[in-house]
Amino acid sequence: MEETIKSSMKVKIVILFFAFLAALIMIVASIRGYSIYKEHQELNELEKLTEEYLLKKYGEVNILEIKTESSIKGEQLAYVIFEDESNTSYIYGESTTGIMQIGPMPPKDEKSQYKYLE
Repeated sequence: MEETIKSSMKVKIVILFFAFLAALIMIVASIRGYSIYKEHQELNELEKLTEEYLLKKYGEVNILEIKTESSIKGEQLAYVIFEDESNTSYIYGESTTGIMQIGPMPPKDEKSQYKYLE
């Protein structure tokens, strides 16, 4: 009788341990899922702000592609390719003052080749 009480107690402890472990896994997965969702929202917002900035600065410019990414350091960047310069990727990021161009950074003698260089 005493053995069944001890084994019953062990089973309860094991079940509680696995229930706690399952709850912990669900919490971690929820936090990670929310983090991915939030980053996706921020990248969409950066894409929208970059497009608005370019249309405001250059008027009706033909944008071929705007692609947003997060770097390993956590920076969120927008890579823009214009139709009339399809072999050049311009890099934009968000600063405290708004959207700003980060790249490309060509040598001084090549700057005239870039139509949208700021």
